[in-house]
Amino acid sequence: MNTVHSIAPADLSKAIAAACNFLVEQQDPDGHWRDYELVPGRSESWMTACVGVAVSTAYKAGVSGGDCNAAVDRAAVVLKDTRRRSGWGYNTKTACDADSTSWVVRFLVMRDIDPGPSPLFDRYLTSLGGVRTFPSPRAHGYWADEHDEVAPMAGSALLALGDDDRAARIRSRILSRYRDHGVWLRFWWDSKAYVSAQNLTFLARTGGIPDRIASAEQRRLQASLDRVERGGGSSFDMSQSLLCAFRLGAPEAVSLLCRGLLANQLADGGWTASPGLLVPDRWDVDVPTETFVDDRRLFSTAMSVIALLEVTAAIDSNRNEEL
Repeated sequence: MNTVHSIAPADLSKAIAAACNFLVEQQDPDGHWRDYELVPGRSESWMTACVGVAVSTAYKAGVSGGDCNAAVDRAAVVLKDTRRRSGWGYNTKTACDADSTSWVVRFLVMRDIDPGPSPLFDRYLTSLGGVRTFPSPRAHGYWADEHDEVAPMAGSALLALGDDDRAARIRSRILSRYRDHGVWLRFWWDSKAYVSAQNLTFLARTGGIPDRIASAEQRRLQASLDRVERGGGSSFDMSQSLLCAFRLGAPEAVSLLCRGLLANQLADGGWTASPGLLVPDRWDVDVPTETFVDDRRLFSTAMSVIALLEVTAAIDSNRNEEL
């Protein structure tokens, strides 16, 4: 696919390298990256793994330097040492959850560290192949429902572990959920683009995106593009729209969103904080949902790096095919 018409690869690499330097500078002395200020404190395992995936991918792509590699090594050590029986959680004060565990598993596999066997996910998977964020409805209420944002993350972790059979079950459930609702449902994130981007990415890696889903998601993508052209949308939302455009094979949209992200990058290499993390009441759906911002700008920056790396890899692949 001719992914980008008007973005210079050097500009993408420069932006990614600057972002990685920003992220490394924000790492805490114990090896964690921490962001978001919730009632139980800041995220540790989840955020460390998210940033770790972004920086490690950049290093392996040759975009970031040795300081970045040393930083992700420190992060991998602290995550390996803080594993609990059911995986990892938002931080050590909270119960383990499927989303945090999925991010950590992917990161540790990238660093050639054994995160433990795939039965780690047994408590989170339903009999139909759905994924609960938390395993116990009695303890966690609605937080233990199936969540469409978490399913592709668990599926990607299972792929990393070589558990293709259970990843295939998750794929089937993702497809059936879309058929039932006509959209993937949000629970933890205000961004419509995030749930679409993560599910499209997982589908693309496990047999492809069905035409009916691609057509529907292309229409939703256009609404995101209209918002970007009006100067709206957060950096996080823009990065997820970029992933959607990339997965849907929309080169003009990819170019527009890349330019938007590059234009919004701050002088220190990071991107602006984005309101978007939702924490619904676990027991009562009528209680207003709280929205939180990544005030340290780590998550928005890491997700922007991941999206830009996808585009960079495609450009490099196209260039090699032309040689």
